[in-house]
Amino acid sequence: MSVLTNVFLHHYRELLSFLSLRTGSRDTAQDCAQDTWVKLAEFGDRTRPDNERAYVFRVAANIATDWHRRLARERSATELYAQGVAGQMEADTLDVAAMRQTLRRLEAVLLAQPARSLDVFILHRHEGLTYRAIAERYAISVSAIEKHMMRVLLACDAVLQA
Repeated sequence: MSVLTNVFLHHYRELLSFLSLRTGSRDTAQDCAQDTWVKLAEFGDRTRPDNERAYVFRVAANIATDWHRRLARERSATELYAQGVAGQMEADTLDVAAMRQTLRRLEAVLLAQPARSLDVFILHRHEGLTYRAIAERYAISVSAIEKHMMRVLLACDAVLQA
């Protein structure tokens, strides 16, 4: 495990509070924290900042900013669709084929996951349950839920990066 992921784990609760304030939602903060962990894991030991804690929080802040931007884009797209402008934003055939291929690969990697990990992923991402609610349902710790989510997210990330 890299130094940055160790710093992340050591300051996880503080980072979660920080992200909760940035995003306005504990659930979104957990998602951003997971994205932060994935990003730090990608860096490995290639990055050696002077202040590791500050660096981890900066990465997390950037991910929260990206989340706000993505939310704004989604709202804008929804408004355009509601105004009937959606036809002007149609993807071409090549883009549609590439997206369908990526979706098939994502579906395959999701179905290859252990049943519990897939259930946790679906309950959180599709049903909107919090980590705590899922943990109570399965009578396991929130940390175990985070590990299940991380397993699935890393597998999906590998497909998207390929």
